[in-house]
Amino acid sequence: MRARQILSTVAIAGGLLAAPALPAQAAPSGGCAPANAPVLSMIINPTTVRGAAAATIKGAFKQNSCAITNAKVHVQSRPLVNGKPAGSWKTVAVATTNANGVWKTSLAPGVNVRVRAVFPQAGAFPRTVSSVQTLLDAIRITMHTTTPGSCKIHFTGTTTPVQANRVVHIQSRGAKGHFQGWTNIGSTMTHSDGTYSTTAAADCATTYNLRAHISGTSTNAPGNSGTTFGIKPQH
Repeated sequence: MRARQILSTVAIAGGLLAAPALPAQAAPSGGCAPANAPVLSMIINPTTVRGAAAATIKGAFKQNSCAITNAKVHVQSRPLVNGKPAGSWKTVAVATTNANGVWKTSLAPGVNVRVRAVFPQAGAFPRTVSSVQTLLDAIRITMHTTTPGSCKIHFTGTTTPVQANRVVHIQSRGAKGHFQGWTNIGSTMTHSDGTYSTTAAADCATTYNLRAHISGTSTNAPGNSGTTFGIKPQH
């Protein structure tokens, strides 16, 4: 008897007793008859971001237009290289549907990607996959101008992600209300840190409306700076 008590004491002291079970995560619920396949929708807004900014990704999970609640939706992406999918799908975010079956998250891809939403099989609902959509990440390029005199315009700017030793085109357009497309009027090269700086001769009798443009790469879409209107070179 004493031996059994000792063994029992050792078992307790050694932590061999089973710990109380943690409450199970609630399974998804909802939907409505008949038992048709559920539908997982997804919307990306905007479909093009700049310089690793984030897009909103949202959707709904429903069966016969009835909400499926507490469902874990996995947002997955895969890179686009030269416009073609590359690599495997990877989960980048997980969102939970609310009482209306709606889910929402965000994604800052950094590169061009394909995106889909996946609900893994759980509870009474089968694995469900949304449509596959494209999210482009354009190169973010800035442009700042000054007019130092002698009929010249000085340009500086940055690129994100860093674009080293790349051509930057300075482009011109008509005044507001008179847009007829963009025309390349000059170019420069970025430095190793992705910045650029150049001074260009201009016509002091002309008012310029300019932007900077950089071509896309195998993994990022082309980028344009904002337009600076009414640049007037000084004598």
